[in-house]
Amino acid sequence: MAVNGETTHRHGGFRRTDFARLGIGERAVLDFSVNLNPLGPPSLIRDRWPQLISGIEDYPSVEGEGIAYYYQKKYGIEPDHFLAGNGSTEMIYLIPRALGIKKALVPVPSFHDYSRGSLLAGASVLYQPISQREDSFAIDIGEIMDRMRESDALWLGNPNNPTGNLHPKETILEICRRYPDKWIIVDEAFMPFVEKKNLFCVLDPDRPGNLLVLHSLTKFYALAGIRMGGVIASKEVIRTLRRFKEPWTVNGIAERIAPLLLECGEYEEKTLSLVRAERNRLFENIRRSGIVFPSIPSANFLLCQWRFTENLDDCLKEFLALGIYVRDCRNFPGLEKNWFRLAVKTPEENDRLLSAFSSFTARRKNG
Repeated sequence: MAVNGETTHRHGGFRRTDFARLGIGERAVLDFSVNLNPLGPPSLIRDRWPQLISGIEDYPSVEGEGIAYYYQKKYGIEPDHFLAGNGSTEMIYLIPRALGIKKALVPVPSFHDYSRGSLLAGASVLYQPISQREDSFAIDIGEIMDRMRESDALWLGNPNNPTGNLHPKETILEICRRYPDKWIIVDEAFMPFVEKKNLFCVLDPDRPGNLLVLHSLTKFYALAGIRMGGVIASKEVIRTLRRFKEPWTVNGIAERIAPLLLECGEYEEKTLSLVRAERNRLFENIRRSGIVFPSIPSANFLLCQWRFTENLDDCLKEFLALGIYVRDCRNFPGLEKNWFRLAVKTPEENDRLLSAFSSFTARRKNG
């Protein structure tokens, strides 16, 4: 398949070339472009690192049994309903290939790999815009239902990255019931940051046979370099995916870390409390600025729109000059008009962001 704008890999995060592009001298930056737990990895993992690394000479299990064990104990998911992978991203690329998806429906803006994974598997992709409604984004479920007739699969981020909009579990299940012959693939990579447990499809023991739920341990436990995740689905679907999946994609360190995460209850509670408080604080402060519009957040990031000038680069340059890096979202379809994303970080780091924000906001308003 020819490489083009749709199949070329795109990922956000810090780009050193932005210093030259924006005419700013190189300096240390505080990176708000990556959405990980602001607490960093659990201390338990750091404390046991010498024992973890001592096992690198041993082969891991072929299918990542340590990660399957975590999901069984944490969520009650039996191993024959779960397939572990090198992060949930591996599953995004495996599913269209293994299930023979021919035409996928992808709401946009959303994570680019939904469409890229489908295209690389030989599928065509239909795009459904996510509408902006006052201070939030939302999918028109009626339109999704209509367009499902044209496709054989639907991708949904829940909460969606980068817009942060949530889909009620009942709505997802209704789509599954309405179209039992089509695949509904729900990505819950950021769902652990959401406190409304009734939204979690991963927790539903009566998941329909056409529903696949992607899950990740990367974001919530701040383990981006230790790729851990997987997919929850019916026994039949998991058997099919196993036939297509490469062996040994879960490394031995990841397999040993996953069960330890079951001991991190206090860390999880602290994370939810911190993210909730800091997310609300960032939202209220940014909203009062009058020059940046924040969309209502639901997870550990905020999607914002620069409204003071016509060019987001003016905003990015101001931040970068003050040692702050944010995620330029103009490469997401539908966010070309000056949208950017901020991670929720620690109170001290967020103070620095808000201080920088106040500094250039005041200068812009008074200049």
